[in-house]
Amino acid sequence: MLDESEIAELYKRYGHALYRRALTLLGDPEDAREIMQETFCQFVNGRSRFAGRSSAFTYLYRIATNLSIDALRRRKTRGEPVQVDERQMPNTALASRLGESTLAASEIASLTLGLDSETLTIAVMAHVDGLTQDEIASSLDLSRRTIGKKLKRFSLHTQDRAGITKTVMVPERQGGQQ
Repeated sequence: MLDESEIAELYKRYGHALYRRALTLLGDPEDAREIMQETFCQFVNGRSRFAGRSSAFTYLYRIATNLSIDALRRRKTRGEPVQVDERQMPNTALASRLGESTLAASEIASLTLGLDSETLTIAVMAHVDGLTQDEIASSLDLSRRTIGKKLKRFSLHTQDRAGITKTVMVPERQGGQQ
C-alpha cells in the first residue's frame, strides 16, 4: 500500500498528464481539473485495490478516462451540448483538436453503456487517442491479443447499441462442394 508521500509524488509526476487526458475528453479546463482531483481521491480511497499489476500511471490513467467518460454521459443525460470552451484555450488549433476529441469521446460515452472499464479504456485509447494495439498493450501491460479481443467486443457492443446490423460473409467452399 502506498503512503501519503508516495501519493504526493505520483500527483506531482502524473497530475499534468491526467489533467491533459481529462481535457482531451471533456474539452473544458475546469471539468478537467475536477476530474484530475477526483482521480487522485478515488486512487487514495481505493489504494488497497491497486495490486501493482500495472504501473501506477496506467491505473491512474484508467481512473481518469473512466471518470471523464462518466462525466460525458452525465452531460448527455442532462441534455448539455458537448463543446470545447475555446475562450480558455490560447491555441485555436489545440481547441479544434480538443473539440474533435471531445465529440468522439462523447459518442463513445453514449455507445458504451454496459461495458467494463478496461474495454472502455482500450477503446478510448484506440479510437480517441489514435494509439495502435501494440502501443495500448504496452501502456496497459496487457497482451496484444487481449487488446484485439477487447476492441472486437467494443465494436460488437457499440454496433448493437447503435442498431447497426453487420452482414457476415461466409466464404465459399473450394472445389465446388456444397
